[in-house]
Amino acid sequence: MSAKLCIMTAYADETHTLLNALGQEVGDSVDWNSRLQFEWSDGDKKWVVMQSGMGKVRAASMCQMIIDTYQVDTFFEFGFAGGLVDTLDIGDIVVITGVSEHDVPNRSEIQREQDEWRACLFQASASSISQFATTLSKDPHVTLTKAPVICGDMDVYNREVRDKIAVESGAVAVNWESSAIVDVCAINNVKYVGIRVISDLCIEEDSGPIPKERIERLRESTTAYLNALVDFNKCSQ
Repeated sequence: MSAKLCIMTAYADETHTLLNALGQEVGDSVDWNSRLQFEWSDGDKKWVVMQSGMGKVRAASMCQMIIDTYQVDTFFEFGFAGGLVDTLDIGDIVVITGVSEHDVPNRSEIQREQDEWRACLFQASASSISQFATTLSKDPHVTLTKAPVICGDMDVYNREVRDKIAVESGAVAVNWESSAIVDVCAINNVKYVGIRVISDLCIEEDSGPIPKERIERLRESTTAYLNALVDFNKCSQ
C-alpha cells in the first residue's frame, strides 16, 4: 500500500467533516462542489484528501487521477449517504459490499459486463473490506452495516420511493458516486474499500442542509473511520 493515505470525497459537507476530524480548520476554503486537493503530513503519515465534485463523471475522473498520481493499490472512498431502510440511523456506517445503479443501461450486454467487473472487484477486495470492517467495528461508538448501495443522479426524499428502491435493489443506502468509482477501480485492478456515513433517511423531513445537531454524530463516525484507516494502513505495510 502507498505510504500516503489518500481519501476521496464528493462535496463540501463530506470534506469539511473529514478535514475537521483530522484537525484541519479550512474555513470557507472548501467550495461546495468543486475539485479540490488538500495535502499535509502528520508525523510519519502523509494525508491527501481530494474532493471530486458530485456525480459519476467527476468521481470517475478524480478516482483515475488518484490512481495514476499516487499508484495506490487500494482506493478509499469516503462520503455520506441516504439510508433506505429503517434499521439505519444517522451516523451509522455502511461498509460497501456491492453497488448497483438506479438507472441501468438498456442494453443487457452492457449491464452484464458491468456486473461481472464489479463482482470480480469485490471478490478481489473482500479480504481488505473484511479487515477494514473488523478494525472499524472495534470502536464502541460505531454502528456498522456491511451491505450494498445503489447510485443515481438524484436525491430521494420520499418514503414510498425510498422503500420501493430498497426492495427492488437490496441496497441499504443511496448515493451518487460509488458505482462509478467501483468501475474505475475494476478497470485498473485496484482494490476498493468504500464507506458511507448515513446523513439522512431519504424522507421529506430530511431534505435540505444537514442540521447542525447531526454534524457532531457524523464527525464521531468520521473520526472512527480515520482511526481505522490508520490502523489498517499499518497492518497492510
